[in-house]
Amino acid sequence: MFNAKSLLDALVSAGSQAGAQAGQQGNPGGIGGLAGQILTQATQGLGDAARQTGVQQGASDALGQLTGGKTPDQLIEQAKGLFNANPALATAVLGGLGALVFGTSSGRGIAGSAAKLGGLALIGGLAYKAYQNYQAGKPLLDLKQQEVLPAPPGTGFEPQAASEATARSFIRAMIAAAAADGHIDEQERSAILRGLKEAGLDREAQAWLEKELAEPASIDALVDAAESPQLATQIYTAARIAINPDTRAEKDFLAGLARSLGLDAELVANIDAAAGAAKV
Repeated sequence: MFNAKSLLDALVSAGSQAGAQAGQQGNPGGIGGLAGQILTQATQGLGDAARQTGVQQGASDALGQLTGGKTPDQLIEQAKGLFNANPALATAVLGGLGALVFGTSSGRGIAGSAAKLGGLALIGGLAYKAYQNYQAGKPLLDLKQQEVLPAPPGTGFEPQAASEATARSFIRAMIAAAAADGHIDEQERSAILRGLKEAGLDREAQAWLEKELAEPASIDALVDAAESPQLATQIYTAARIAINPDTRAEKDFLAGLARSLGLDAELVANIDAAAGAAKV
């Protein structure tokens, strides 16, 4: 099975670029204008990998052709090995997927400082603060002036408490939320998956992502993975940080998910506030 925790980390890290990309382009057409950037980002990532092999960069073709007598196809093959050996290099390519999931019409992505925590730490940290605030009966959580920190050990929200299955559930929740308003179309899916393939992403991970993008998880499926109150809170948190609910379909999805997970309205309000503070 592929490493779902690493994929979640890369996805959240890539999501930190979504808002900035949207702002730079004036957010033309919402997510449709962003998804095509996967090809550019894949090219940049391949160029970085190729340079690490000692090949000098030229500038004579659409791919930023490298000199030394090697064709673009040869360079791509050369770079694939480096991507497989160093998953961090694939993060640039995953930027397109991050834009697809996080680049909603409002053009807001994960705040850079929050994204540096990693996926499990970010989701668990936000969910823990919201849950703690809710249980204490305090006024609505305000994290705008606070640093998001990982949840303490023993709370059930800490990264160490999460399994690979947990990470997959969080990614599924993010994709399902992003797809709630129907903006992920076949052209966008194809562009994303093509870029991931070029990056040398694990084939099993590719196949899993392809299925999730084509057939996002239902609310019932997400609820089935919520084996504890902590997991239920985190699954909703994962879905909530993926989108800024500014359409009726997105609001209905989140409301249905919260209701099916059995989350109290005050807890949901705290999660919404925490998630909003993590977006830029």
